[in-house]
Amino acid sequence: MQQIPDQSQPGLPAIAADGLTKRFGQLTAVTDLSLKVYPGEIFGLVGPDGAGKSTSLRMLATIMDPDAGTARIAGFDTAGNAAAVKDHLAYMSQRFGLYQDLTVGENIDFYADLYGMSRKGQRLRIEELLDFSHMRPFIHRPAGKLSGGMKQKLQLVCALIHTPKVLLLDEPTNGVDPVS
Repeated sequence: MQQIPDQSQPGLPAIAADGLTKRFGQLTAVTDLSLKVYPGEIFGLVGPDGAGKSTSLRMLATIMDPDAGTARIAGFDTAGNAAAVKDHLAYMSQRFGLYQDLTVGENIDFYADLYGMSRKGQRLRIEELLDFSHMRPFIHRPAGKLSGGMKQKLQLVCALIHTPKVLLLDEPTNGVDPVS
């Protein structure tokens, strides 16, 4: 995998959106969203169901193109730079999106391979994340046999595998026990 130079600069936002708008036919899901989130900040989008929170995150993650507006992640314009953006970004969907028939360990290995991590780098990072998430006892369990909260933890581990600069989480606490 080609390494893309980091274009973020001190003092500039990790996430910047200006006028993002998304329509689905006659329905306008997001209207003129503008925001800046700086490195180290935690930012939450709140609102009722159907307010456009997930759609906003999908636009920022380059999964969905906006109908209007612009966005930058880690200094990269999301329009036409999806690969560069994804090197610096992790997006965790509100729906479980991992392979149910693969074990916890196989899912993690798959995502590490997807991001082109070296074998040595993979092993070190996986060990760190297994300790952080308390998932080590489940390493050989199929993902489909995990509880809802454990599936969320596994998704988070897979999202963090490549040490992204920006982490977008869509309803990350659904099904997770308070201790987690």
